[in-house]
Amino acid sequence: MTEKAIWRAILLTAILLISFSSISSHAETVKEGQEPTCTEPGYILKESQESNSVLIETIPPKGHQFSDWAVTADGKSRSHICRVCGYEETVRISSILEEVLPRLDLAGDMQGIGKKQKVVMEADFKSEEQSFHCYGILTLQGHSTFGYPKKNYTIRFYDDPEGENKHKVSFRNWRKEHKYILKADYLDYSQCRNLVAASIWEEMVQTRSNVPERVMTLATKGAVEGVPVAVYLNGEFFGLYTMNLHKDDDLYGMKKGSEEALVICNRQTTEESLFRSEALFLEDYSSDWEIEFCGTEDETWAKNSFNDLIAFTMSSDDQTFHDQIDRYLDIDGAIDYLIFLYATGLENSGAKDLVMLNYGDFWIPSAYDMDEAFGLDAGEFEYRPADAFLPSEDQGEWDSGTGSLLWDRILNCYQERITERYAELRQTILTEKHMITAVENFVSQIPESFYDYDSYLYPDRPIENRNIEQISQYIRERMPLLDTALGGKAA
Repeated sequence: MTEKAIWRAILLTAILLISFSSISSHAETVKEGQEPTCTEPGYILKESQESNSVLIETIPPKGHQFSDWAVTADGKSRSHICRVCGYEETVRISSILEEVLPRLDLAGDMQGIGKKQKVVMEADFKSEEQSFHCYGILTLQGHSTFGYPKKNYTIRFYDDPEGENKHKVSFRNWRKEHKYILKADYLDYSQCRNLVAASIWEEMVQTRSNVPERVMTLATKGAVEGVPVAVYLNGEFFGLYTMNLHKDDDLYGMKKGSEEALVICNRQTTEESLFRSEALFLEDYSSDWEIEFCGTEDETWAKNSFNDLIAFTMSSDDQTFHDQIDRYLDIDGAIDYLIFLYATGLENSGAKDLVMLNYGDFWIPSAYDMDEAFGLDAGEFEYRPADAFLPSEDQGEWDSGTGSLLWDRILNCYQERITERYAELRQTILTEKHMITAVENFVSQIPESFYDYDSYLYPDRPIENRNIEQISQYIRERMPLLDTALGGKAA
């Protein structure tokens, strides 16, 4: 059916409807009409026999019916054309010639890559500060992110394709390392949640008294660092990524041959992960807790030490817990970690992705993998409201909201110290202005064209893309609510 025929059918339908309605009201006849275009409204002109007047009914514009996006021949823009009127919309995207962002070029075949299946690529890196050529050996990284179209990768740099001679490089003021994470942040359009939250954690550690000496010697105080990079595969833009330090013994300055260990929780809803039962450390990694590094070949001491912490948390009365927990746990670090979870809204990190360090004495909490900071719910593909995940009190008993017995007990037994520390942080690091500025500073590193092109390559994100404004609004709404819960107030 032609467009004119469709329009005639619409007018005929309108006439019949008007004629039918006139039985119970008054007669109206259609005198003339004009169909809407993509951008201009149309109208139907009707004459009322009862009132001897003319009525005009406006029809809104139909809107453009665009074709799929296509990259222009010069690689600098993307465009699509309206199938009805021929209007062409063009949006500028990142160009191969632009060197605003650090650029990583990979050359080779990604076929067959997996978490244990390696691929070898030639790697060229270029930024304003440095450039290098070497080989990159890549594997897939992560767990829940495997199903996303845009993947995370572990990349190890070598001078040879066999991977025998490490090619160590340093970005900014980091230590030299050959292993990094290419983090996709598929659900986080801003790319900033993980790294901005990490910078806040690093600042909190730096301002805390009684920080363990080994932590203070770390360049990033145990927080992950990363830089935005534009990744190209065989000359074609592959996506906007951040190149992050890897969570391993090097990040935490651990030494082989001594009783030092790194333990991480992989789940968040079982008795084991919530400090309500023994950590099993099963060989097939099916248990909640995993030893990622142990400085000694025999891991027994680390397993026993961690389970001593769990047993003490489960069995001690409140007074004993308050007086003796520091034998097992860096309590000042734990208080900061709990405040950090609340300030950034990291509801799941009371268990899952909780990193625990041990340099031979007690366990030290550390923050890692903070993709869901500032209200992102990756499991539900939505944003959490600002009032979700706050501590609550009922008849003198506090609930941390984490489900974890450890954090519940710390909240109940150290309420005064938590309030004092929170009030201190609210004057500096945890002001709305400071946190929002950290977000804005990170995002300002990335030209909008790179965001546009990344969205073009991965258009089917199951959550709203433009979430930078959501982060700022979340912070503005959340911090006053946390003031009420924890008793602090910004300067």
